Amino acid sequence: MKRTGKLLLAMTGACAMLAACGIRGDLERPPPIFSDPPSEEAKTPVDVPAAYAEAPDKSEDEAYYNELGGEIPKSDPAADVGEDGMDEVGPG
Repeated sequence: MKRTGKLLLAMTGACAMLAACGIRGDLERPPPIFSDPPSEEAKTPVDVPAAYAEAPDKSEDEAYYNELGGEIPKSDPAADVGEDGMDEVGPG
């Protein structure tokens, strides 16, 4: 019983000593391993709402394009959605 108490006390002391060692203060992020570190411009925060507020307005008949250059079709709010071919779906 005494041996278990001494062992427990020694383990607690070892854990306390390990918890006390380490880097104190601000931790710096290490540079990336597989790529170049980001530039200072990339590190500065961007005010995204201001970027959207300065975007020019598009007219109703102007086309929208995706990042590959393809036109994004616009929905027709006056078109009737045909749901007559949609039957109940059951399991199996």
